[in-house]
Amino acid sequence: MFIDEELGAIPQSAGDVLGVLLDDVTCSEVDANRYAARQAQRVVEAVQFARQHPEIYTIDADGQMAERAVVLELSVRLRISQERVRELCVVAETAARDLPLLWQRARDGFASMHNVGVIVTAAGPLTSPVGAPREVRDAEAAALAKLDRAAHEWVLTCSSAALRQRAKKLVDRITGDTAARRHTRAMADRHVTLSPAGDGMSWITALLPTHEAVAAMGRLTATAKHIQKDKREGRARSQIRADLFSAWLRGIGTATAVKTKLFVTVPVQLLAGDPVPVEQASIVGGDTIDPITAKQMFLDARGFRRVITDPVKGVIIDMDRRTYRPTQAQRDWLILHHGTCSRDGCTRLAIDADLDHDRPWAKGGTTDLTQLRPLCPRDHTLRHRTRIRYRTRPDRSVQVISPTGYTSTTPPPF
Repeated sequence: MFIDEELGAIPQSAGDVLGVLLDDVTCSEVDANRYAARQAQRVVEAVQFARQHPEIYTIDADGQMAERAVVLELSVRLRISQERVRELCVVAETAARDLPLLWQRARDGFASMHNVGVIVTAAGPLTSPVGAPREVRDAEAAALAKLDRAAHEWVLTCSSAALRQRAKKLVDRITGDTAARRHTRAMADRHVTLSPAGDGMSWITALLPTHEAVAAMGRLTATAKHIQKDKREGRARSQIRADLFSAWLRGIGTATAVKTKLFVTVPVQLLAGDPVPVEQASIVGGDTIDPITAKQMFLDARGFRRVITDPVKGVIIDMDRRTYRPTQAQRDWLILHHGTCSRDGCTRLAIDADLDHDRPWAKGGTTDLTQLRPLCPRDHTLRHRTRIRYRTRPDRSVQVISPTGYTSTTPPPF
């Protein structure tokens, strides 16, 4: 029996009911795609409007700074990163200009913004440099039109992976690209990233030339095999590889061993060996770490600064001022207190932030803990170069108040 809100109970087979449900899923996807394209279009229009009317956000009519300000406001309003806002803007702006057939598919709901982004990225090699001769620009327009005609059909039947492969092959045929040229471009994208994995663990990922990556993995594996010959060795080969990877990169046992400053809070109950610690040890601004790792880090440290915390509220109430200058003490206290940039929604680490005066120094602000707050360099610049107001709450978090009247909020504590 299938119950429809309008028609009531309708006898149907189980297959018919499932078919109706699946059809509804498909229709929901079309609606979601349509709304996502509309949202991206509005993002473009908002950014363009801010460029044309920079006085809304800036005193000196700086168009670039106004664009950065509206991107921040959109990020706070939509609760997504500023990088994601810019990505949406670039994809929608490029698609509307260079791939109109594909963009119409998205506006009609038959192409997701993700798939539009796949084609926009694939079209990159077809674009000509600024100031290119007329014949070059004409060739670019013809190539983009060819990709547009093909892509607006592919998005109806292809998965994202298949769409990416087809678009790449077509672009390679149009440009006459070779593997050597593609590798040269890919080399420019090599980088290393760090991302949290939870439970006190993180991923470190490197994009490298394949022969270098294979050689590095080969050395890790060969060394791990050698270590496993020791009968006392109880680690699996994959664990040994991970430990070697970390030790080699950190330079353990060498004159160039890493000396990066890392803030870790360790409750005294852990060090005392209490069976049930009152609070967890954690990397400031990051994830919690297990008691064994916390104790080991404490024992391995060449020196430490004593920080006394209220065991109930976890609020820092005293610091040892004998081992560092007051200005460094203020910075350390603020890093421990905030963990990240104090602005609503920003997750950049406080250890990399600027210390901003709540009341500007030029207007009589003082350099004390009640007047200082960590703001990442991007927010620090926007605070002083735009009309966006950064207002500190009693809990020292920072609220964003936009010239358009929007005020940010922060979620309640756990």
